[in-house]
Amino acid sequence: MKESFAALKQSPEGLFIIGYMLFPLLALAVAVLGFFLVLGGHRIFGVILLLVPTQLFIFLAYRAITARKKLLASED
Repeated sequence: MKESFAALKQSPEGLFIIGYMLFPLLALAVAVLGFFLVLGGHRIFGVILLLVPTQLFIFLAYRAITARKKLLASED
């Protein structure tokens, strides 16, 4: 499993999937869940979900996109 994930992080296609599809989709799902928790009355846990994991997924998506750009620039 570790070898396949390491290979995924070294290919531009894998970084594309991670940076443009997987992490933004996870950030959106966690943000929607946090929003519904805030509306449902669980304000503290909803705000924590909105602030911590959502921002983490956005940051990881940004890092994957940056790594993909560097990898594509080094191939040229």
